[in-house]
Amino acid sequence: MNMTQEKFASEEGVKQDLQRQPSIMLKLAENALQVAESLRGNYFSNTAKFIAALRGAMAREENPIFKKRKVENADWSFFQGETVAFVDGGIGQIEISSQVPVLLRVGSYIVKTGERNLAEREKFGYYPVIIGDLEGGSKERPDFTDIIRITAELLGGLSVLENNERLNVLMFHGPLVYTVHFYMGHTPFTEGDIDKLLSQYGAKGTRGREIKEAFLKQAFEEIYPKMTRNYVEWNEKRIFEPLSFMAYLLRLIITEAKKKNALVIGIVERATKYSEFSKNYLLERVFQGLRKKNNIDFFNNMFGRKDLRDPETLLNKLGYTDSIFMSLLLEPEEYSEVWTMTKQYEFFSKRSVSLPNSSLVSEVDYSPLQSGPFGFPKILGSYLKVGDNIEPIRVETFAELGDKQMEESVKRVYRYSKLLPQYGFPVGLDIADKFAHVPDWLTRAYSNLIKHHLGVSLQSGEINDAEMRRVLIQTIYMTHRDWLFRPKS
Repeated sequence: MNMTQEKFASEEGVKQDLQRQPSIMLKLAENALQVAESLRGNYFSNTAKFIAALRGAMAREENPIFKKRKVENADWSFFQGETVAFVDGGIGQIEISSQVPVLLRVGSYIVKTGERNLAEREKFGYYPVIIGDLEGGSKERPDFTDIIRITAELLGGLSVLENNERLNVLMFHGPLVYTVHFYMGHTPFTEGDIDKLLSQYGAKGTRGREIKEAFLKQAFEEIYPKMTRNYVEWNEKRIFEPLSFMAYLLRLIITEAKKKNALVIGIVERATKYSEFSKNYLLERVFQGLRKKNNIDFFNNMFGRKDLRDPETLLNKLGYTDSIFMSLLLEPEEYSEVWTMTKQYEFFSKRSVSLPNSSLVSEVDYSPLQSGPFGFPKILGSYLKVGDNIEPIRVETFAELGDKQMEESVKRVYRYSKLLPQYGFPVGLDIADKFAHVPDWLTRAYSNLIKHHLGVSLQSGEINDAEMRRVLIQTIYMTHRDWLFRPKS
């Protein structure tokens, strides 16, 4: 270990690095206030000792506890002439009491690196706003907007891949696969819902019909029979279960990326509560080493506890996350070893699902979507540190596209992020994010349009039910705290 490595692996070196990373200092300060009182006294000092020990274990020539790599060959000259697409989605909701998304759009920003002609260098794709309700989906659930936005983003990304013959890189703002088990139990979408999504989000005409019919065929033959006994009724009604349709779109993206030999990347910023890598890989190795040395109470002795004997307890009790560890174990221009992410597929289970426009309730088993030919794909993850005082970002790729995807992806993510040096995030995604954002003026305008039409219907007598009229008047013209609508006892 040379002098530089010795300083890096010292407690003093950790404290100096913390002083250069105010966001991590703030997180540790918050943790110190939230952990048990017995842990507070030396929380900061003990954390520095722990990180110093990890850094020392990383520097071992044999069996380092944590591997990291330097970003290399990331000069612009290596990416000359590449076509890169950045995709993001945005949702706006009107100001009346409703969980239903009425404003949704996906934006894409496509750039050809090294192109001097502005007209040829940049291209914006705009997938129009959806106006109106969808029949399916559980609109009473707060995550209804999520499944709509994710589906639209996948369709937008697929459209960019299919309609740009020489696309080299497709970059999504957010994970390639979300923690989808949260979305179990949603009412399926109708064929009309999917027609609306396909027509608005890039798959028009015959291509839209091809996607729809191919999914329904596979759903009837392979997917739905494994999920529900009511698969025949589902097929007759031509419904689209949201999670299985998401997985299908992801597989289409993988297939198209293979044809073009394109990189497909998901970028997650500020994953402040995420700790999968720390729990399943980093700390698992730490505790395995402690067991071999018969020193399982290392952390108990350090923090004055008796229960810190496994990764999950350590993380829960001390508030550590991937973001904290990676901020202190990685240096600028470095990225972590690649790991296979669980995406919590193991939490897929059974739910009761009602169908749109029907009284039929089906018992649905979501476990077949965990993996396999029609399940959600495996995802590889790595943390990349762009700058000295910037939290690492998580880079995700599809395992099916090969291990080389991550190495090539971090080069491009790093280079595009250096164009926003104080932010440390790919500049193209920042542009796509602003482009996809649904502005407040548009939300207000559509809200006023809805209120106008409801008001006209009320005045013309088209709505006769007294209770319905009362609710609509309250929704359109007054707030719920208005004196006229006080509770009557």
